[in-house]
Amino acid sequence: MKKLLIIAVVLFGYTATAQGVFKIGGTAGIAASDAKEISDWALGVDAYYMFEKEDAILNFGPTVGFRNFFMSEDVDDVQFLPIAGAARIKLFGILNAGVDLGYAVAISDFVDGGLYYRPVVGLDIADTIELNVSFESISSSNDIDNVTWGNINVGVLFEF
Repeated sequence: MKKLLIIAVVLFGYTATAQGVFKIGGTAGIAASDAKEISDWALGVDAYYMFEKEDAILNFGPTVGFRNFFMSEDVDDVQFLPIAGAARIKLFGILNAGVDLGYAVAISDFVDGGLYYRPVVGLDIADTIELNVSFESISSSNDIDNVTWGNINVGVLFEF
């Protein structure tokens, strides 16, 4: 797990020197999938580096984030570190749609990491602000069972 985290940090740092756009933002969502049984809501932060070319239809880049699922029972919160690649298609100049796909490293000791998948639809409301909605899914499996940590969320990204 440490090797994966080191590789992600190195790749993220390497790509930050190329031409593109750095975005950082946050999300708030209600728990879905298996998570809704024991969690009410989730908060997250994300950092993106998108390789963007002016007037390009497809943009892509790496992303890393943090997710905290707030538990409704007397149990510690569940936390993940999603490390993924992101792809976005620009529609009509202000809309974008795409997906983040990668692996979510489990920070909490009592859960396992898993496949991270997040389809996103966004709206540019200014040259530097994006509002988005998404469904987020982390498919975590271990020897005992398979659990999908999901949430339906809204977010905002700021471009630097």
